[in-house]
Amino acid sequence: MTHTTATPSTVADSTATDSTAARTGTAWITGGAIWLVAGLLYADNGWRFDAAALLWTGADVLIAAGIVGLLILRPHGRSGIGTAALVVALAARVAFAVGEITSIIDGNDEGPLIPLGALLTAVAMTAYGIVVLRRHRDGGPHRWSFLAMGIYPFIAMFPVLAITGEPSYVLIALWGLPAAFIGFATLSRAMQAR
Repeated sequence: MTHTTATPSTVADSTATDSTAARTGTAWITGGAIWLVAGLLYADNGWRFDAAALLWTGADVLIAAGIVGLLILRPHGRSGIGTAALVVALAARVAFAVGEITSIIDGNDEGPLIPLGALLTAVAMTAYGIVVLRRHRDGGPHRWSFLAMGIYPFIAMFPVLAITGEPSYVLIALWGLPAAFIGFATLSRAMQAR
């Protein structure tokens, strides 16, 4: 009878992966929650405008950290498309953060960076979601979290903007929920791996 024991390096790798998954999941959950609060707090001007912009900047930084975590964890495997999609999503978070800082300075959010960040995030996370779905065909509901983050703007935010000419900040706020769902999915996968 053969007994298999984990080598110290295997245990260290597993611990490092669990730690990265925990930080990644926490970043997505916290970023999504802050995004939700910012959207619900938003007003066209005054302290609520500035507070929402600062909160969105913080959410962007946390979500960017979550994207870096996904680049390390690689739920997309060796897919070059998956990696490229995450790099585009990361660039989108930078566009969002710079756009929010610019909006505080200018006193309005009419610049091109925030809409560009939304569009790039939607396209990138949709592509990433498709890659993850194809790779994890027999996985649980967590595998849909990335696609939900990508398609939400296409089915909720962008149509309202196209119809009314104005963004719905409630719908923008609700985009934080799929982000948080990615965090819970990441933590769930880490727990399942244990």
